[in-house]
Amino acid sequence: MSASVSFSIQPVSTSAQARDFYRLKRKLYRGNEVVVFPLNSMEKLQLDTQRHPFYQHASREMFVCYRDNAVVGRIVAIKDDLHNEHHGDRVGFFGFFEAIDDQVIVDALIEAAANWLKKQGCNSIRGPVNPSMKSDFGVLVDGLDEPPMIMTGYTLQRYQDQLQAAGLISIKRFFAFKYISDESDTKCEKWIHLKAAKQKILSRYPNLDLRTVSAENFDETMRDVNELGNNVRSLGWGFVPLTPEELNFMIKNLRRVIRYDTIHVAYWDGQLVGYIVTIPDINWALKRAKGPFDWLRMLQMPRLLKKTPHARVIALGVDDQFRKKGIAMLLIQELVENFAAFEKWEFSWVDEANLKSIRAIGRTLPLVKSRVYELFEKAI
Repeated sequence: MSASVSFSIQPVSTSAQARDFYRLKRKLYRGNEVVVFPLNSMEKLQLDTQRHPFYQHASREMFVCYRDNAVVGRIVAIKDDLHNEHHGDRVGFFGFFEAIDDQVIVDALIEAAANWLKKQGCNSIRGPVNPSMKSDFGVLVDGLDEPPMIMTGYTLQRYQDQLQAAGLISIKRFFAFKYISDESDTKCEKWIHLKAAKQKILSRYPNLDLRTVSAENFDETMRDVNELGNNVRSLGWGFVPLTPEELNFMIKNLRRVIRYDTIHVAYWDGQLVGYIVTIPDINWALKRAKGPFDWLRMLQMPRLLKKTPHARVIALGVDDQFRKKGIAMLLIQELVENFAAFEKWEFSWVDEANLKSIRAIGRTLPLVKSRVYELFEKAI
C-alpha cells in the first residue's frame, strides 16, 4: 500500500465494528488447512470485560483498522495491573493482532495500542498475548504445518518480521515438544529400567503416594495444584498467579473437556508435592465440527471429544524440596503407562530457560520439538 492511500484505526464501540473485528481472522486465514477457529462465543468471551475474571484486574481497548471501507487490521491494547504489581514494572500488552500483508498497517496498529497504553501509565508494549500468558500467546515462528492444540495459538509466520520492522524486538521464546505414542516405547530397555526404578523409588520413600484425580476430588485437587504451581513458578518469567475467580473460571471450563484419568498427582504424607495435568485436544474436535454456527458445532462436540487422539500436557511441577526424588519422571511414566488412548501428546509451553528440564524428560520419552512461539517488546 502506498502512503497516500488513506486508512483509519478506530476503537471498537459499535456492534458493526465488533463484527468486523472477529471476522478479520477468518478472512485472513481462509483456505488455510491447518488453522483451527474457536467457537465464536469462546473467542468473544476472552475479551468480555463483564464475564471474564481476568478483567477484574485488567483493562483493554479493542481497535479495528479500515481501508476503503474494508477491515484490514485489528489489535487489542491490554493493561494487566496484577502483572505489574507482581513484577514491579509498568509493562503494557497487545494481543489478538491480525493484519493484511502491509507494513504501514502493522506499524499503525502497534502505534495505536502503544499510545493507549502510554496514556494508562505503561512504559513498554509486549505481546502478542490473548489476553495474557494464562491463555494462548506468541507469534508462531516454527511448526506451522500442524494444527495447534488446545489453548495454543496459530499465527501467520510473516508477523515475526513485521513486528520487528515495527520496532519490536524478540525477548522470549517458548517451545512445544511432541511425543508420538508407540507401544514399543514401553517395552524398550530404558522404559523397563524406569519401571524398575519406579518401584525402587516408591520402596525408598514409603511416604510418597501417587494418585489419579477423580470427578469427586477434581475441584479440590486443582486448587491444591494451583497453590503448589504458584510456588513452583513464582519466579518464572512473565508468571502471574491465578486469582480465586480465575481459578474457579478455569475449573468450570476444564470440567467440560477434562478426562480425570489423565491428571496424576503425588502426595508426601498427605501434602501435594507434584502434579501433571493433561487436557484432551479440543482443537482436534473443533477442526472436524462442521457448520458456520456455534450451536451446530456444539451439537457435534460430545461425540468428537470422545474420539480425540491427541492431548496436551499443560502443567508439570514438583515442589522444590522434592525435585531430586524422581517424582517428575514417575508422574510422566504414570501418565503414559496408564493411558494409551492418545496417539500424540504435546508438552507446552516450555520456556527456553527450562530446556534442560525437557531434555531430562527426553532421556525417557522420545520427544521432538514441534513448535516455537516468540514474544516481542519495545519501549514506548
